[in-house]
Amino acid sequence: MTGPALRRRSFNRASLISLLSTAAATFFGGTTAAQKKAAPSASLRREVIKQELPGQPARDLMLVEVTYSPGAGSPPHLHTNGVMAFVVSGAVVSKVGDAPEQTFRAGDAWWEPPGAIHRVSRNASLTEAARLLAIYIAPKGATAADLMKPL
Repeated sequence: MTGPALRRRSFNRASLISLLSTAAATFFGGTTAAQKKAAPSASLRREVIKQELPGQPARDLMLVEVTYSPGAGSPPHLHTNGVMAFVVSGAVVSKVGDAPEQTFRAGDAWWEPPGAIHRVSRNASLTEAARLLAIYIAPKGATAADLMKPL
């Protein structure tokens, strides 16, 4: 039973990497002027797409690009609705709840359950930017402040 699950996971991961790499190339062709001028400790968030999902309760699927300048990070926070993150470029250090810190590199992904405290989220590099996609399924009309609550 372990064999098929691993092959399936590899297939799904490869498919996701291919899909998101294509999207990244399309949407994020290069570093923007605002990103180049950002302070070294800055992190930038940009809503890429927001789509209403069918069914009840009313929900939105949202994709948010987060760019960490070299050495930058986010303060401790939580995501009320949970979030899935996918590293597009660079490497991101993350610590969710009481789990150990982990370094995720381009092509890696992780899940943060609703209400979990994201204690560490930072660029692993002091010289290169890192970029990730945050994927949310949230109540219809949720704002950026609703999705990420600082502690």
